[in-house]
Amino acid sequence: MDIQFVLDPYACAKYLMSYSTKPEREMSLLLEATHKECCEGNMSVREEMKNKLTETFFNHRQVSVQEAIYRAAGMPLTYSSRKVIFIPLHSNSCRFLEPQRILKQMDQENNAIYMSNLVDKYFDSPSDSDSNICMADFASDYDIVSATRSAKKPRNSN
Repeated sequence: MDIQFVLDPYACAKYLMSYSTKPEREMSLLLEATHKECCEGNMSVREEMKNKLTETFFNHRQVSVQEAIYRAAGMPLTYSSRKVIFIPLHSNSCRFLEPQRILKQMDQENNAIYMSNLVDKYFDSPSDSDSNICMADFASDYDIVSATRSAKKPRNSN
């Protein structure tokens, strides 16, 4: 194990980045050498890209064990356990217009040209004592389902 004192944080960050991107630097050198070889062999750009550079890239690319397993199993490489929901609370927030086909069918005097958003749905929800929830819970626990899209069945329902 190599343990050293860190005197310069920038030098430490530079060392870590150069160590972690070492395979990319080697790949870059390999691709550059392949390109020079193709230029000397008078290959067309199409042949060079199609054959030599692609072959070099796929034959020399390094992947971690985890990435190889995820790709072989067809699993997503990124997953988040946190869900982020944008709640447009500002009165001047951006709003989406209704689709063009609906706008063409509307009367000229009708001012309801905007689609309803999460805040509108929250304030339009029933206000009885059984469903008295805050907007954050409403946003995280309920899905807005349009008339054209069917609701997904919960995982635990039969």
